[in-house]
Amino acid sequence: MSKTNGDHNVALAGRQQKSADGSVQDEEEEEHDDLKNQDHGVVSNVPPPEDKKKKKKKKKKPASKRGLDKPTGFEDFFADAPMTPEEHAEDQELYDPQLDFVDRILTAIARFERTRKLTPERRDVLYKYLAYGGLSVGPNVGQGSVDTEGLSKVEVAQALSQVFASEDKRDLGTETSLYEVDFLGCIKSFLSRRTKNVWGLETRAQVDMICTTIERFLDYLLQHDVCPEYGDDILASRSFCRVAAAELWDTAEVLRRLPGDFNIACSTLFDGSYAHNYDGETWWGKDDEGVPVFVGMKPEEAQQIVKFGVAGAANENVYLGFLDGVQNQRPLMLDVIDVQEHMGFEITKIQPPSKECKQIYTSQSAQFRPVGRVTAKRWRDLMALAEDLTDAEREAEREAEATSPAEYVFFVESILQSMLRVGTKIEATVRTLGCGIMFFDEVLNVYPSFDEFIANEMLIGWKPPKPMNGANDYVPGEDSDGDEGEEDGPTEAGNVKNGQRAGETVEQPATDAAEAKYGGAGELKDGDASGHGGDAFVYNEGERPY
Repeated sequence: MSKTNGDHNVALAGRQQKSADGSVQDEEEEEHDDLKNQDHGVVSNVPPPEDKKKKKKKKKKPASKRGLDKPTGFEDFFADAPMTPEEHAEDQELYDPQLDFVDRILTAIARFERTRKLTPERRDVLYKYLAYGGLSVGPNVGQGSVDTEGLSKVEVAQALSQVFASEDKRDLGTETSLYEVDFLGCIKSFLSRRTKNVWGLETRAQVDMICTTIERFLDYLLQHDVCPEYGDDILASRSFCRVAAAELWDTAEVLRRLPGDFNIACSTLFDGSYAHNYDGETWWGKDDEGVPVFVGMKPEEAQQIVKFGVAGAANENVYLGFLDGVQNQRPLMLDVIDVQEHMGFEITKIQPPSKECKQIYTSQSAQFRPVGRVTAKRWRDLMALAEDLTDAEREAEREAEATSPAEYVFFVESILQSMLRVGTKIEATVRTLGCGIMFFDEVLNVYPSFDEFIANEMLIGWKPPKPMNGANDYVPGEDSDGDEGEEDGPTEAGNVKNGQRAGETVEQPATDAAEAKYGGAGELKDGDASGHGGDAFVYNEGERPY
């Protein structure tokens, strides 16, 4: 039995082995078939390509830091990051007090432009301010793209800058210098006289933009210690820029609203400009639906306004004289006895409407505005052109000025008084009635209380005379004024001390100019711009930025 069992076991094991060998063979055949079916490509010695590393995605800046919303450096609470020791050392080298002041200012201007996002409007303000101060503004060299490869940041800023200065401004502080640096005076004159003529000052945002642009430039000068010798002047100028916007806007607004209802009523009744140009009914312009237009006042309305104003604000003598004129007891009381055209006066005192005056208006009429008193003195604008008068007429003018009253009293609505300041200057035509009422119309200009005249205002766009073709000193090729005074390119802006440097003789443009000042970063001043002693005060500005 054991043998039989053994044979059975052997036979069973043999079948299992055969089965196992068969399964193994089948698997090998299947693998062989799979290898045949695979595409192994072309045999080559080129190593297999390496796996490419995935690029890290850059984090997208938020909308507040890119595009039009990118910080400009002119935000209300903007502040530069603290300076590193390396940046401080670089500033110490660039703005070394041993370097010439003009070089330091030009470097600061170039770097300021590169570190601030200047919109076209702000850049226009900055360039006009610098040109007003005596610097030249024109296209950069070549008027095209600048190759900045291999240049440092400072060199790139200087290469791209459009501001430069003439050589005659490098002798500041010497006996022969014609100029004096005055940041505050230049800013006051620029804001009070230049801004309204260039930009119109239509909105308060525009006024703020102009003031903040200059303020941030002064901040840059202080932060980087560009000119420590003028630190106090720059501090005062920056403080002034922060408070000037409010008065500058009020001045622009009051210029559009003057002379006010009371003065318009007097002008309508007493043969003023409004009596000749308006009838109170007819509008001669285009008919714009929904847009209010001014057609003047009717005599009936003007009479009521004048009576309310005299009753509420006039003193006793003026009131009694006006009453006699109204009652025909003394008709001359309502006649115009004095007319001073294009006269300037400076406000010395502002008296708002009294309680009694307001009571008269509120109890008797709700449609008229109460008036107060504005006291002024005579003022003359140095920028005004002299009238072409004969000797007799000039003598009569002197006598009239000598006999003119020491002060003028006008009646102005309280809403307009809030826009005026003590020191505000107004140019208008002033008329006086026999009873003592003074009124003004034909308002030409209004200057803020901080107004300061400098000769730079008269020299904007001035070009030095050059010998014409045919003159003894004419040099061919140097005459760039052949086409009606047009120049081929930008020239230096500044002052020429001697007439020989600008031609044979130079007619002085302003005999009353007391000072000439310079400064895109300040200003330059000439002690005497009258042209006496052979010196001629001139201003050469090539590419006029205005």
